[in-house]
Amino acid sequence: MSYDRSLIDNSEMYARCICKTDFDVETVIIGFPGMGLTGAIAAQHISKKLALETIGFIEGVALPPVAVFLDGYLRHPYRIMGKKGSKIAIFIGESAVSPEAAYFIANTIMEWTEKHGAKEIIILDGFGYLNKNDEGKVYMVAEPELKAKAEKLNIPPLKSGFIKGFAGAILNKTMISDVDGYAFLVGTRPNLPDPGGAAALIKVINNLKELDVQVKNLVEQSESIKKKLSELAHQTQEMSSASPQQGRKKSTFYT
Repeated sequence: MSYDRSLIDNSEMYARCICKTDFDVETVIIGFPGMGLTGAIAAQHISKKLALETIGFIEGVALPPVAVFLDGYLRHPYRIMGKKGSKIAIFIGESAVSPEAAYFIANTIMEWTEKHGAKEIIILDGFGYLNKNDEGKVYMVAEPELKAKAEKLNIPPLKSGFIKGFAGAILNKTMISDVDGYAFLVGTRPNLPDPGGAAALIKVINNLKELDVQVKNLVEQSESIKKKLSELAHQTQEMSSASPQQGRKKSTFYT
């Protein structure tokens, strides 16, 4: 893909990939914070189970001014994970991409993807379901040319809608590139971490890339969260039932 560099170079905002190791990959997986943190959890889990290493990072003024530390040590907030012999590279983000920065970061990831020979970009993310039956269910959004792949995986497409932010930006880039781009989206709650949704995404990646990334601990975490939420709801209901209704001061906007 080629495009006018002046669109970026003439702006104060920029992003670029700095890569320590030069190697070829087949697949780029991206998991940035989104609905239920499903994509971010899934990407980090896959990276850990495949024993991938930090081989590079994204830097630039397009990134939010956030320093990340894990176990007391600083990490790049947007990291590129991979290793020699692996055909998969994973982009992990620790904070959401702002709308203003989305295309700058999408541009640099697309450049990196093409430079390293990757044939596909896979976005992992969640969507806030309206139908309870969609909770934990994975859908696929892709170019029409990839319809056969979706059918082979037996994953239904989302009928219509739009994908905002960085995910939308990178998918738009793939449509004018030789790189195949598609997203796996899982139905999730928007305001709570959803390791169960992340597990559902990983199972799809296992099937697609013939991997065996175990998700037992993610499923257990999900069950624990659901149990705690159920207990909290039950306690709230009991407290509400026990509260005296008569003589209670009427609530206003300020009280």
